Amino acid sequence: MQSAVIAAVAALLGLVVGRLWDSRVEARRWRRDHRMRVYERFIAAYYASREAYRSLALQEPGTAGSEEALARALDLGVDFNQAVVSVWFHGSPAVAAAVHGVDVEINKLVAVAQLRRYAWEEWRVARSPAEHAAEQFIEVVRRDLGLPDIPVMLCYPPHEPAAA
Repeated sequence: MQSAVIAAVAALLGLVVGRLWDSRVEARRWRRDHRMRVYERFIAAYYASREAYRSLALQEPGTAGSEEALARALDLGVDFNQAVVSVWFHGSPAVAAAVHGVDVEINKLVAVAQLRRYAWEEWRVARSPAEHAAEQFIEVVRRDLGLPDIPVMLCYPPHEPAAA
């Protein structure tokens, strides 16, 4: 009888400890998955804004087309800014710093896009600092999530950030 009670207590203790361990592991996974979704949302907002600025940059300034492109770019800028703040809330300090770098470059990009009409190749050069900042963001996120380092290249052909 005594060994049955000991076995029952051991089984209950095993269940409690196992459940506590499982809930901690699950909470860690949930936080990681949530951060990953926030980071994915940010880079998606970056691409949407970048392409809106491309549409603006390929228009002649002062035309109806450029005004429409600017309005669309500014609307997408709201989503981008919300994604930036989400990373500030949920991201690690290193990722938040990388997001700041992308934010600075994307804000410069909207101003550059309004200056004049760009040829496609000129625009690729003009946007390369923003691309480099996005590359750095992706590399920092991979480290933050414990993923192996891989070469990240968003700008083709490869650019030299100092020369851009």
